[in-house]
Amino acid sequence: MNRLTLILIAFLMSELTYAEIPTVLTDKIRKGVGIIDLLQDTTVTELQEYLANGSLYLGVDVNEEASGNESATSGGIAIAEMELIIATTEGSFSFLEFYTNTTAMIISAGAEVAQEYNTLFGSTGSNELTSSSGFDLSTLDDVIQLDNITISGEIISAELYVTFVVTDNSGVNEQFFDFSAGFEEFALLSGSAANLLDSANVGINEFTPIEISYQLSAPVGTPEPYWYLFLVIIAIRIIRERINPSTDNTHV
Repeated sequence: MNRLTLILIAFLMSELTYAEIPTVLTDKIRKGVGIIDLLQDTTVTELQEYLANGSLYLGVDVNEEASGNESATSGGIAIAEMELIIATTEGSFSFLEFYTNTTAMIISAGAEVAQEYNTLFGSTGSNELTSSSGFDLSTLDDVIQLDNITISGEIISAELYVTFVVTDNSGVNEQFFDFSAGFEEFALLSGSAANLLDSANVGINEFTPIEISYQLSAPVGTPEPYWYLFLVIIAIRIIRERINPSTDNTHV
C-alpha cells in the first residue's frame, strides 16, 4: 500500500464514527448456559453503533480451572449454541450465525461421533493489550463475531442466549474444551479492538498442549482483500466534493 493510499484511508477513518470504547457486560455465563441482556449496560443508540456494520463483536474472558490437560496459560471451551434476539417496534429478530477464529472436533455428552464446534481459548494471565481507544483489553481472551444482523424499527430489547458444549470427557479434546465451575465474562467490542484481541491468539500455539487438535482461521473482523480499495474510492469522492463543492445555480 503506497503512502497516498495510507493518507486517504487515514483521512476517511477520521470522517467516520465508531463505537470504539468496549463495553463490559454485567451478565455472565455460569455453568455453561445463560442469557446476556445487552441493554443492561448500553443505550439503544450505543448498541446501534456496535451493530452499524451488520456484525456484533464480543470479547470473552475465559475462566477455566487449570486442571487436567488445561493450564494457567491455556484453557478452552466450546460453544454449542448462540442466539441473538432483538425486539423492536416492528417485531422480533433472531440471529444464529456466529464465528470464532478456532474450531475443534469434539464429542458432546450423549453423542457417538465428534462434531465441529467453534471454540474459545484463554489464559489466567494478562495479555497486556490496549485498544486504540485506550481501553484495557488485558482481561479478555478471545472474540465471538455474530454476522448478518439486519433489523428494522427502534430497538426495545436485545438478549444473547449462550450455551457451551457439555463434553463426554472421553478424549484430550473433550477434556480440554469442557467448561468448569468458573464463569465467562463478555464485553462489546469495536471491529478494530476485536481484531487486535483475536490476532493476539491468547492461550494458543506454544501454550496449548501438543495433543490438542484444533483449526485456526483468520481473526474475526479481518477485512476482505478489497476493503482498503473501497475506502480509497470513498475518500477520493469526499476530497473531490470538498475541493469542488456543488453550487446552487437557482436565481430568484
